Formats: sequence, C-alpha cells, structure tokens
Amino acid sequence: MARIVLVRHAKSDYPWGVDDHDRPLNDRGRRDAPMIGEWLDQHVGWEPGERPLVLVSSARRAQLTWSLARQRLSGRWDAVEARDEPRIYEASTRDLRDVIAEVGTAADVLVMVGHNPGLADLVHTCAVDDALRREATAKFPTSAVAVLEADGPLDVSIGTADAFRVTDFAVPRG
Repeated sequence: MARIVLVRHAKSDYPWGVDDHDRPLNDRGRRDAPMIGEWLDQHVGWEPGERPLVLVSSARRAQLTWSLARQRLSGRWDAVEARDEPRIYEASTRDLRDVIAEVGTAADVLVMVGHNPGLADLVHTCAVDDALRREATAKFPTSAVAVLEADGPLDVSIGTADAFRVTDFAVPRG
C-alpha cells in the first residue's frame, strides 16, 4: 500500500514588501502548525519495513509549518527524512505528479507540505470521486491534511486517475 499525505501550510501573514515566497506564518498559523504535527502523529503511521519521506516546499510559510509541526511528533518520526523540495512552491498538478514520480518506490509513505491550488487539484485528479474527496476539494484550507491511499506503489502518472482514495481529511487547528 502507498500513502500520500498532503499538508497545506498553516495560515500565513502578508507583511508589506515581503515577497510571496518569503511570507511567514501569522499568529493563527503559529498556533495551528503544532496541531498539524499532533494530528499526523495520531493518524499517520507505517509498518516496519515501510519507508516514510517528507518533502517540504521551500516557501518560508511551509518551512515554518513543518518546523512547528515536527515539534509535536513522537520519537518514531525522528528517523524520517525531511527534504526541501523547491518544486512544490507554486506547483501545478503536473509538477506535483513529477515530484511524486521521482520518489517512486523510494518511499511508501510520502508527506508533502505545500500549497493550493496544487494540493487540492492533485486530490481531485488522482482520487476516487466520493464524499471525502468532494469535501477535500471543495475547500482545502490552510492547515488541511488529506491522506490518499492506493493498493500499489506511489504512481500518479497520467492515466491513473482514481488510483487513490481519500481515507482521511482534517483541518487541525490550535
């Protein structure tokens, strides 16, 4: 089984004169981000032998979200590799698919911390149309987390629409 966990960054600030890529979290975002970590710790697991991987957008708000979320993760997450992935910033669905395809069989559980509209669009194009997918794609707000599962390896290539199913969707808030 393969799982993709899509995490939208927590609420960001819009300080005057700061480039979009460098925007920090606002007060609410700093409160919400640790709750994302608690949610991940309680709801995302893996079996012995499975390989989790975290890819985080290079945008400051995504980096801060992961940093604050990670503080609330239990020790089982200590050995999980987390990498910066600049292509997640302003990514289209196609860009996200390319990133996932490059991970391929190197991970069984892939956590991606990124942005909309790319994350919601990825859910829409890769998951079976059911009530949970419709909930996730109707509004994928800041701090939202969607868990997608498939019976086979990570594969979101063209032609695999509906290969995944949304098994969980939440918006952890502080």
